[in-house]
Amino acid sequence: MKKIIVFLLLLLTIFMQPASAEMFNDLDMKVNEYNENASHVPSLLKNMLGDEVIHLLIEMNDGSELHIKAVTEKALITTFEEIDSEDYIGATVKVTLEENAVQELLDSGNPVEAFLNAMKNKDINIEPVGLAGTIKFKVANILLNLSDILGLT
Repeated sequence: MKKIIVFLLLLLTIFMQPASAEMFNDLDMKVNEYNENASHVPSLLKNMLGDEVIHLLIEMNDGSELHIKAVTEKALITTFEEIDSEDYIGATVKVTLEENAVQELLDSGNPVEAFLNAMKNKDINIEPVGLAGTIKFKVANILLNLSDILGLT
């Protein structure tokens, strides 16, 4: 009986993916779907994140961190890969959010609206790297807030 229990525990250990691996796989599957629908992304978001090297940091519920490099060109995601926290990727933007916020985006019927709401609620933190990026993001944020007030988003 002990051998069976040990064997089952060993199998569970082998086949259980950490939450971060599952989260990365879920996001990776959404990349093609996003690219196919990139034309529906508001122009302000395209301007904010359209041509960037993004360091995406997801704070997992278990206390671990998932680090992802995403490269966008003309608002399309051309590179999407898991990285180590120490890797230098030449990021132009760092985006930090919690696992629950990512799950809400994945489960949403309208991811663009969910993303905009998460930004408003400060569930997503976007930090540009460098002076030019900071200026660009401040202007884009002002325009995004203005368009929200006017009901254009």
